[in-house]
Amino acid sequence: MFQVFLGLTPFIGITLIGYLLGYIKIFDLQKARIFNLFSFYIAVPALIIKLVAQSDIGEIDVSQISSYFLMQLTSGIFAFLLTKNTFKRSIQESIIWALTVALSNHVILVLPIAEIFFAGSTITQISGIILMDSVVLLSIVSFFLELTVKKRIKLFQFLRNLILNPMILAILIGLIIRISKINIDETPFEYILQRLAACVMPVGLFAIGIILSFYSKKVFNKLTITISILKLIISPMILLILGYTFFSLSNPINFAGALLVSVGPCGATSIVMCSAYNVSPENIIKAIFISTFASIFTFLFTINLLNY
Repeated sequence: MFQVFLGLTPFIGITLIGYLLGYIKIFDLQKARIFNLFSFYIAVPALIIKLVAQSDIGEIDVSQISSYFLMQLTSGIFAFLLTKNTFKRSIQESIIWALTVALSNHVILVLPIAEIFFAGSTITQISGIILMDSVVLLSIVSFFLELTVKKRIKLFQFLRNLILNPMILAILIGLIIRISKINIDETPFEYILQRLAACVMPVGLFAIGIILSFYSKKVFNKLTITISILKLIISPMILLILGYTFFSLSNPINFAGALLVSVGPCGATSIVMCSAYNVSPENIIKAIFISTFASIFTFLFTINLLNY
C-alpha cells in the first residue's frame, strides 16, 4: 500500500503546488488558461499522435472498450436526468454534467499512473479508451450541445469543426503515419513528440491545481458530492456489472485498463465546454476538486486490487 501511495505522490504534489501558487496569487486563472491552451493544442495532440502511430491498436480488447463505453452511456444518462430533474439545471448544463461523469481525467492523470504500475496491455486498453473518447464521446456531447443552441445543425459545418479539433487532427496524423508505415522511431520527430507528450501530466495537473485554488471555498454541496460519488464509486460498479454480465469479464484483471480509468476523477474538458456554451463552471470545478483528491483513495484501492 505504501509503495502505491509513494508512486502517486508526484501527481498529488504537482497538483498541490499549483493549488498553493494559485492560492497565494502568484498564478491566476488567466495563466492557468494559457497552460491549458498549451496542453489542448500542443502537448495532448503530441501524445495522441504518438499513441496512434506507435501503439499496437490491434491488441485493443473490444469487450473491455465496449463495456467501458456502455458504462459511460449509463452513467452519463443518469447524471443528465439527475441534474436536470432533481437539481433543476438547464439542458446545456445537464449535458455538461453528463460529460463530467462520463469522461475521466485519463490523459493527464490515469495514463501516467498506469505507466508506473502496469504493463503494456493495460496501457494499450487505456490508449484505446482515450482515442474512443476523443472521437466518439466528445462528438456525441458536442452534437447535443449544438442542438440545444441552434436547434438545427449544418452537417458540413459540424463535421468541419469536428475534424479541426486538435485531438481529432492528431488521431488522423497518427493514422496516416501508421497506415503509410512510416517509421518515426529514433527520429527528430519522435524526440519532439516525446518531449511534448511528457509535458501533459505536469502542465495539466499544475493548471488544475491553480484553477481549484480559486474555487476551493464551500466546495461541498449536494450536487458536487452526488456527482463525485457517481463518478468514483457508482460508475466503476456499473462497469464491473456490465463487464461480468455481457462480456464474460469475470476477473477485474481482465479489464484492468477500463477499471483504472473508471476510478479516475472527473475530466477537465467539461470546463472548456462551460466556456463555449455560457454555463457557469463553478460547481463543475468543485466536483473536479472533490473527485481529484478523493481519487487518491480509489486509485490506491484499485491498484492494490489489480496487483493482488
